[in-house]
Amino acid sequence: MPTDSFIYLEIAKTLTYTALSFLFAIWWAPALIKLLTWLKFWKKNARTTDSSGQEYVVMKQFYEENEKKRLVPRAGGILIWITALVFAVFFWILLKIEPENKTFQFLNFVSRAQTFIPIGTLFFASVLGFIDDALVTLETGGNYHGGGLKLTQRAVVVSMIGFLIGFWFHFRNDFLHIIRLPWLDKSGNWFDLDLKPLSPAIDLSFLFNGFSIPAGWLIIPITIIVVVSLWGGTIIDGFDGLAVGVFIPMYLVFAGLAFAQGAYDIATFLMVLTGAMAAYMWYNLPPAKFYMGDTGSTGLLITLAVVAIILDKIYILPIAGFIVYATVASDIIQIFSKKVFKKKVFLAAPLHHHFEAIGFSRHAVTVAYWIISIVCSALAFALGLIVG
Repeated sequence: MPTDSFIYLEIAKTLTYTALSFLFAIWWAPALIKLLTWLKFWKKNARTTDSSGQEYVVMKQFYEENEKKRLVPRAGGILIWITALVFAVFFWILLKIEPENKTFQFLNFVSRAQTFIPIGTLFFASVLGFIDDALVTLETGGNYHGGGLKLTQRAVVVSMIGFLIGFWFHFRNDFLHIIRLPWLDKSGNWFDLDLKPLSPAIDLSFLFNGFSIPAGWLIIPITIIVVVSLWGGTIIDGFDGLAVGVFIPMYLVFAGLAFAQGAYDIATFLMVLTGAMAAYMWYNLPPAKFYMGDTGSTGLLITLAVVAIILDKIYILPIAGFIVYATVASDIIQIFSKKVFKKKVFLAAPLHHHFEAIGFSRHAVTVAYWIISIVCSALAFALGLIVG
């Protein structure tokens, strides 16, 4: 059992890494912005069709009104994942140089049991997103009507990432034996948690107990589903500051839950990413100096999905990421309705563009999304602590 002094040291380390990550990202962000601007790393041709291939009507007006924004460089998410990898690699190298050094052992947060898979996921998913961003910036715009890789191509690659990670979980990691789901206790036969009642007179533990099922090979399709579903949330990156303001509370939830479970390396890694996201937000607030792009949103969302599986907190994702999943659902509903019923459910999709179409300013929608993400994340954190 960790001592109080050890836990305080871990808290101090995690918070210090968060601050250092923020400062480091703030320091080199101007250089990245200059480089991306010099490369003219922006979409050369405005998008004219939706994801079903139909011509824009409402969205066309938005793109015309924000023509200058098209000259803002993409791939600002590089700032986030490169910063995180620099911190991870730097302290890992120090430990390799002096493996017996206790200080370097403490500072290092790269470990096979906890962060090896999330760090690898961040790298490969971010590279996938960068390829898509790079294709978007070509004069031809890539091979997709909206620019970049085709949706089916990206979905296949993301599914493969999910399959490989699930395969690793099933055959290589000993800590993944079960998948826990929160459930209302009807019979009392399947529950493996024994929560103490809130008071001698009030026993609400039956509400929060969850049942566990042996994962076995099911961890592979479960991983694919979780990864692909959360990856769909990359479409939330539409307004200045919108995506990062939604992601930060979600990351704080899982960092807190990781710390509560004693997964200190995961908590530190997530907080390094959070610090880098805060620095990105500094330059992404209106008027944005760069946009996150797929290289940011793809890496961040897939990494968070993998962390949720490792921590056995899959059930937290729909709550903490409510606004992300709502955005994905709005796009699916819109496409389905247009193809099947030949009419739109929303004036524009994804959901944040619908609110824009009915008269809300982008600033108002962005702040509202931040607030919803904070509230949902707080609820998710509470549930995660209660269920265990």
